[in-house]
Amino acid sequence: HCLRNCTSQGNRTLNWHDPCFTKGIFFEIFRTPWQNIEAEVKNFKCLQKPSVKGKDDPAKAYVYLSSICFGTVTTTTVENTFAGVEGGREVKLHIVIVESTLDSLPFPVPDFTSGQAGLDWQPYSRLVTEISSMMGLRVNRAAVQELANTFLLSA
Repeated sequence: HCLRNCTSQGNRTLNWHDPCFTKGIFFEIFRTPWQNIEAEVKNFKCLQKPSVKGKDDPAKAYVYLSSICFGTVTTTTVENTFAGVEGGREVKLHIVIVESTLDSLPFPVPDFTSGQAGLDWQPYSRLVTEISSMMGLRVNRAAVQELANTFLLSA
C-alpha cells in the first residue's frame, strides 16, 4: 500500500517524517547495478601495511585499522525527486574505503565520577593515528600522492 502511494504521487516532495521514507523504502540514485560497482571496487588500489617482521613488528601497531583502499567509479544518475537528483547525468564517484575492526559508534563506558555512562572515543583516536601512520609510510608515498591528486586536486 505504501509503495503504491509513494510511487504514484508524481512530483510529491517527501521528507524524513514521511511514512514512505520511514517504512524503509529506499530510492535509487545511480543506474549502474551494485554488482558492477562491487566488481570495480575489488580493483581499487590499497595502501600497504609495513612488511617488517620480528619482535618490533610495526604491523602490530595497527590494532583497529584493517585497510585503506581508494578508487573512482563512473556511473549515471537516475531521477530521484526525494534526493533532488537529476537523471541522466554522468558522475564520477571518488571513493575511499577505510576498513576497521571498530563498531560504527563508540562504546558506552561508566563514568565513575558522575555515576553516568559516557562514550569511549579513545579507540577512534587510535584509529585516526593508525590511518595517518599508514598514509605516512614510504611504501605508500606514490599511492597517497595519487589519492591526493585524484580526490583533492581534480576538478
